[in-house]
Amino acid sequence: MIHPLGITVMPEYPQSEGIDRVLDNIAGLARATSITTSPYVAALAPEGVGDREPPGDAGLGKKRLLDRALWGRRELWMTAAPSFVPDVGLYDGLRYRPPDATELTRAEGATVGRFLDAARDRGVETWLQVQAAMPPCIRVTFGGPLPGDEPLLPDGRVLRPRVDNNASLAAPDLRAYLRALTQDLWRNYPQVDGLKFDWPEYPCYHFDALFFDFSPHVAPIARAAGFDMEGIAAGVRGFLAELGNGAARHKKIALDGFDGFRDSLFAAYPALEQMIALRRAVVTDFAAALRAMVDEASKGECKLFLPGFPPPLSTGTGADLAALAPHCDGLGIKMYTMHWPLIEADFLKALTTRADFAPAQVALALSRIMALSPATPRDPAAILYPGPDEAHPAASTDLAAKMAAARIEAPGVWAMAHGYGPLDDVMRRYDAVADGPVQMNRYGYLSDEKLAAMGARRS
Repeated sequence: MIHPLGITVMPEYPQSEGIDRVLDNIAGLARATSITTSPYVAALAPEGVGDREPPGDAGLGKKRLLDRALWGRRELWMTAAPSFVPDVGLYDGLRYRPPDATELTRAEGATVGRFLDAARDRGVETWLQVQAAMPPCIRVTFGGPLPGDEPLLPDGRVLRPRVDNNASLAAPDLRAYLRALTQDLWRNYPQVDGLKFDWPEYPCYHFDALFFDFSPHVAPIARAAGFDMEGIAAGVRGFLAELGNGAARHKKIALDGFDGFRDSLFAAYPALEQMIALRRAVVTDFAAALRAMVDEASKGECKLFLPGFPPPLSTGTGADLAALAPHCDGLGIKMYTMHWPLIEADFLKALTTRADFAPAQVALALSRIMALSPATPRDPAAILYPGPDEAHPAASTDLAAKMAAARIEAPGVWAMAHGYGPLDDVMRRYDAVADGPVQMNRYGYLSDEKLAAMGARRS
């Protein structure tokens, strides 16, 4: 059976390569059935002006290079602007607003609409992707919440810096802005088949991010669901204190696999189980709100797709796939394996510096619990973001197992594979998850050879 294949292509590629060439590659060479893009346009800028492409991933991904040159370059700096002219009236009285249209909007903005139209003319499904909780939301990884809207740790602190600079998913001002933005996008792009909201959960790139969200904005959801939010916060603070003072060492916590680890940890610290349940309630409530926004804007004509972290990290992010599925038309599981050493390295640093655990023991336990890398002894100093020509450490069997677990929770869920890395390794990772629909992120890392390899598997 040939399953659907989607490819994420940022607007700068139709601008740089041309719409027809991009679609020839996506629909022709790779035989993809859908494209995802975003509502902005870009322009080449001098070094240090605007933002680096590819993104630096909080400084750890600066070794990344594009496979497909943009305006003749594999790494560059860009400025960007909305691809549409925002309807300012939709945002009256709101705390957040989209960026103003600029001369770049007027010169290049129509490219996005033409790209969507051309894709539909070829029978290719079309999606627009925006950020779920990083205002102004129209570009991946650029933006952030205003003071008072950040997710909070159990002691009331804000965590900085973070790879994901998201707002609290319960923040009313964020939701009001997303409602207006969704209406604006549908008015400008009624030809699109669906909207994707990236990071509609609590991403766990950082150890401390596991302990969100005790923002006052969460309190109404907690009360409605019967949670004692203050009691949970106190319990989580107690766990973190025991982690730091050594008392946690005397608890019987299983370290040989996720299920045993989770069950024993929750038995020792019930507040952590309650925290995860509260987080799931917030994430599910947010998904329901997004569904209502999309239905209101499109009168039920627009689809909704929500991507998320893979099991077992999804437990930490609050993404309960079975609970989310009724609110959307598609769910995706991110297999962005170049990020996994970044996550492991952050968790490793936190646990070794705070709890004085031996680094090698922590590294092995992380592998056994999270299955982001093979569960074999390794040098903690070698847990690094992979370079462009380096294979990713994630095992094919672990990738397949994560997708199998996700598809038990929510049948039909998409695997979201990444094109970054050498050809053989990209296709190894693709093959591991291709027994269902696959979304490839993103076109900039997909050389003609990679596109052709995917197409050959689909012929």
